[in-house]
Amino acid sequence: MEFEEMQVIWDSQTEQPMYALDVDAMHRKIKRKARKIERSINLNEIGLMVICIFTALELLREPVLEQTDYHHIYGSAVMLCVAVWMLVKRLARLKMRTQFDSTLTGDLDRAIAESKAHLLLARTFHLWFLLPAASIMLVSFIAKSENRNPVVVLGLSLSMALAIGVVHLGIRCVHNPEQRDLQALRDTLTQQG
Repeated sequence: MEFEEMQVIWDSQTEQPMYALDVDAMHRKIKRKARKIERSINLNEIGLMVICIFTALELLREPVLEQTDYHHIYGSAVMLCVAVWMLVKRLARLKMRTQFDSTLTGDLDRAIAESKAHLLLARTFHLWFLLPAASIMLVSFIAKSENRNPVVVLGLSLSMALAIGVVHLGIRCVHNPEQRDLQALRDTLTQQG
């Protein structure tokens, strides 16, 4: 994290440089960073819930309207369960947000907690999203012989591998550095304070 709010001052008693911190400027910077993290996780949570609900409704279309492909009901139920799980996780995160004070350290601790929640969501993506999606594909593969086309299977496998790669790239390039920066700032402020 940048410390342009810090100013070097001279301690005449110890004849050493000391650092003074503009607390208001630092607090504004922390609030901006916290809002950025919150927007990112909100977009992630809401986006995935919308995707799951849309997929669930699309999977229900043929069994309900055309009275065919009843195995899609399983996929619809799985996607609805993932959407409900995401909603429960979101509500728990929103409740956790209220536990922090609106102070410099409180806002920083809230940003750290939300960053950790976002990181955990990304690290477990393959368990709570890709594993259910793979189970839907497996049921569809067993139920319909058209789905056994090797090109389709290869394409789905590659898309899952790409999803895992993109999530891990986000973890490595965004979430981990963000977490380290916030924790380093927290450590610096508690050592200084």
